[in-house]
Amino acid sequence: MLSDTEKTALRREWAAAGLLLLLGAVLRLAALGSLPMGLNQDESSAGYEAFALLKSGMDRCGQSWPVLFIAWGSGQNVLMSYLAMPFLALFGMSEWALRLPNAIAGCLTLFVFWRLARRIDGRRFGLLALFLLVINPWHIMASRWALESNLLPAFLLAGVWCTVLAREKPWALLGASAAFGLALYAYGTAFFFLPLYLLLAVLWLRRDLRPAPFLCALGLFALLALPIALCQARNALGLPAMRFLGLTLPALTEGRQAATSVFGGGGLKAVGENLRALGEMLRRGGDGLIWNSLGFWQGGLMYFFGLPTAVLGVFVSVLDRRRRTGEAPLRFALWSAFLCAALIRGNVNRLNMLWLPLVYFSAVGCFQIGRLLRRWSVLPLAAMAACLLIFLGSYTAALGGSGNVNYFPGLGQAIAAAEATGAETIYITDKVNQPYIFALYYTRTPPERFVSSVVYANPQGAFRRVERFEGFEFRDMASADVLILYPWQAEGREVLARAGGFVVCR
Repeated sequence: MLSDTEKTALRREWAAAGLLLLLGAVLRLAALGSLPMGLNQDESSAGYEAFALLKSGMDRCGQSWPVLFIAWGSGQNVLMSYLAMPFLALFGMSEWALRLPNAIAGCLTLFVFWRLARRIDGRRFGLLALFLLVINPWHIMASRWALESNLLPAFLLAGVWCTVLAREKPWALLGASAAFGLALYAYGTAFFFLPLYLLLAVLWLRRDLRPAPFLCALGLFALLALPIALCQARNALGLPAMRFLGLTLPALTEGRQAATSVFGGGGLKAVGENLRALGEMLRRGGDGLIWNSLGFWQGGLMYFFGLPTAVLGVFVSVLDRRRRTGEAPLRFALWSAFLCAALIRGNVNRLNMLWLPLVYFSAVGCFQIGRLLRRWSVLPLAAMAACLLIFLGSYTAALGGSGNVNYFPGLGQAIAAAEATGAETIYITDKVNQPYIFALYYTRTPPERFVSSVVYANPQGAFRRVERFEGFEFRDMASADVLILYPWQAEGREVLARAGGFVVCR
């Protein structure tokens, strides 16, 4: 039985956690359809695949229930599209419905992160860790757009949490197996992360393992991992597409592993270059891609204090015997993520398995500093809140308006306006990145019609370029009846309609 004092402390903790979780949900869900404004080509691709599966049970390349989309040619992960299907079925092909899986996963990650931190080092540390993730710039941005790889950290964290629980609850291994197995469908970098992590986790748990839960968990992981593992293997060997357990294991035009990892060549020199690139990314607070992070003084990945406090936190974790055992799975995750960074030619989203462990150890470092400051620790907390406000202002200014060219705001409205003219063929400027996927997404073209009419300029390329499909061509054409252009391209043409960052003209 809890004493009255303990009950009061528990109620206060849950009230504080509830407020932080509510703030985190608002930061990840508010204005989800308009911030960022428009859609990125990868979002449109994932959304159209979800629509195509709902409509016809096939993707845009005619593959029935694939474990990996052919997509651009070199593949796209399937988990986000499968998770988006019920939201698109219920709410239609809107930007906010498409982004809901990532936003919900981000909100659930906050809860898991809090419970994990609390379990390791108590109530106050749990609340501090939750606060740092709630305001974290990278996590807010990653939760607010439908890049399929952004789901990976949520599933890996769920697996780490279940790993920690398994010391006392052996059947929690089933949860870890489910999370890690599904992570393989969220992003292919999980194949680099999981071998080392699973080896270290099994060694850590060896005294607590029970045969029945361990074998059941192993069987579940094998069942989930087998289709995607066979697909990756058969593409590496250049074998034709095949069916397995009712799923399609498609043949890609070209695999990306060789192009994005050291396995494409370079040896130790490539490893060194990858680690130097990671160091530069950490120093700058990003990779220069505005959809992954803003500038260092606008928030970066973890604000200016994130990396120093994370380094301090790692040292504290290693040197403090009390923490060393409980935090072992988080250290395993950090080491596995650094191994990925050595093997992968990284940017922020390719190395997204690294950022949650770093936020956790930043919390460890901040907690130690707070112990030293005692009652003055309210000052750095106030400074962190100010950092959040600066980030939110910069984020809204950068991605919330029609000038945000990376998400092509207004293109969907322009396509609708062009269709309303009744033109036989609509031309869309090829200065849009993969313009055909926007035409598919916004017109809801059935995949059968696309497959039967598409013409590729480079049919075997890693990123195939579509020249035309039924009713659309993708180039700037002086004699076109209806042409969708950026305003700065439309000089001297008759403007039929304006739609955000695009114009419909002839």
